[in-house]
Amino acid sequence: MSIRSIAKALLGTLKRRIGWPVSALWARIMALGIRPPAFIGAYPDRNTAVAQVSKGTPSSYDNDKIAPLNFELMSETHIWDYPIMFWLERLMQPGLNVLDAGGHFGTKFIAFRDRIDLGQVDWNVYDVPATIRAALRLQQSGKVPDQIKFFDDLSKAQAPDVLLASGLLQYLDIGFHELVDSLPSPPKHILLNKVATTNGPTVVTLEKIGSGRIPYQIRNRAEFEHGIAAMGYRIRDSWHIPSLARTIATHPSLGASTSRGYVLERAE
Repeated sequence: MSIRSIAKALLGTLKRRIGWPVSALWARIMALGIRPPAFIGAYPDRNTAVAQVSKGTPSSYDNDKIAPLNFELMSETHIWDYPIMFWLERLMQPGLNVLDAGGHFGTKFIAFRDRIDLGQVDWNVYDVPATIRAALRLQQSGKVPDQIKFFDDLSKAQAPDVLLASGLLQYLDIGFHELVDSLPSPPKHILLNKVATTNGPTVVTLEKIGSGRIPYQIRNRAEFEHGIAAMGYRIRDSWHIPSLARTIATHPSLGASTSRGYVLERAE
């Protein structure tokens, strides 16, 4: 047995005895390796996870080095985008107001526009300040469509007909209900995609994105769906995205997460 295997087995035993502090130690050891894994650490909440990020390492998308990453990749249409396009087209009407929360540089608009008609849609992107600054620079250079409106303050949002959150919830630093409650009025429909879920306890891990380690929340599915009902919404449709399952390298015993999409409809 290798020294690495022995160390891992020992730390596993200690973790079972004294909990997450040893998990944090093992995560830091793995993070310093030649090929750090994509996900390390398993913490009870976001604040605890952020506290484990090394000094000087970005821990948020609100960072000028992290914000521009993966623009081209995110602007492509992926297999998991098709349910969202299907429902957007079903909900389409002239002047439809879409609030794309966590919408980066309007990448979903860019990915969808050649497949569904978005010409009469009022497309608004809300994101963190560093992302919005970078998006506006690209828009001024002509690399982002002029039709997209950007803002980093929810108080500036108009009441949306549709709230779109594709890949946002695992990075959201407030509760999902808080995001919806911050809007002028609750939207009739909410389209969620790439929501990381588990049948076990909710856990926050740290994802490697560029030079950063960004908190990534994996929600207990039953609790999350119960919360949806408590917000006054019903699940009209849902789907499973097998290719986006995620395993935490330091905690393989937790198993892989399950990525899900949802169409939520406001209860009458």
